[in-house]
Amino acid sequence: MTDPTPPPPDEPAEPSAPPLSASPSSSPVGDVLPGEPLPPAKGQRSHLRAWAVGGVALVVALCCGGAIVGAVSGDNEEPAASGDRPVSASPSTLVSTAAAPSTAAPTSSPTITEPTSAAPTTTPPTPKPKVIKGRGDDVVRIPELTDLAVVKFVCRCSSNTVLRSDGPEGLLVNDIGAYTGKRWINLEDGALTTQFEVEAAGSWTLTIGSIDQMATKATTGKASGKGDDVVVLGGDATAVKITHSRGSSNFAVHAYSLESGEGGLLVNEIGGYSGVRPLTAPALMQVTADGNWTIAPA
Repeated sequence: MTDPTPPPPDEPAEPSAPPLSASPSSSPVGDVLPGEPLPPAKGQRSHLRAWAVGGVALVVALCCGGAIVGAVSGDNEEPAASGDRPVSASPSTLVSTAAAPSTAAPTSSPTITEPTSAAPTTTPPTPKPKVIKGRGDDVVRIPELTDLAVVKFVCRCSSNTVLRSDGPEGLLVNDIGAYTGKRWINLEDGALTTQFEVEAAGSWTLTIGSIDQMATKATTGKASGKGDDVVVLGGDATAVKITHSRGSSNFAVHAYSLESGEGGLLVNEIGGYSGVRPLTAPALMQVTADGNWTIAPA
């Protein structure tokens, strides 16, 4: 018996690559006097932006991909040994789909699937504007209101007419005699309005509604009117020309861009006015005036 062949000597192991060192991870916004620059609107944009965004539909496109799976049937042929006669593979036979249908055996307890009804997706209708009518001095209490809204006040009065909110806006109307106008409320973040105080020598009507329901729409970027108003200004202007005529008291214009939320006091003058001010449209504007006013792209 021969001795077994001794095993070959162990081959030297290849040197392993040095470990890679992980690279360190990098660590990575009171009224303004005329002529002064506008300060950033502090805390006065969230309700405005929420209203603006609420009208924009978000479209999400979902793309689905399908995988094509192919199944190949057939016996694997091994190569013929040298000298052997080649063997021809028999052609595969296609099974016609018109063959006699197979009869499935009936199940003893068939499964019945009841149709499921989809949950309704209808959105509840938006509440209509709230209308309160009265005469003389009164306190009007309303459910707590935190959303940006517009108040329209009409008073057939003969002396001092006052409308005051318990929200951040405070004094909304302070006029002499008959009054008709609109004012916004709850523009500031965290604003809460629960009641209005009315001082009037006559009958009055107070209407409270959303911006969509109550504000004056100026889709072309041009607006005009008389007295106090709240305007949704359309267009794409970056500056507007503002005029005020046939008025003798305070004329003020506040405006906020619907895209950025930036804005503030644009005009604060007494009597007539004509000038150009920077403004990025579309925008929400509030006009305080006792005369005729116009707003147009500049």
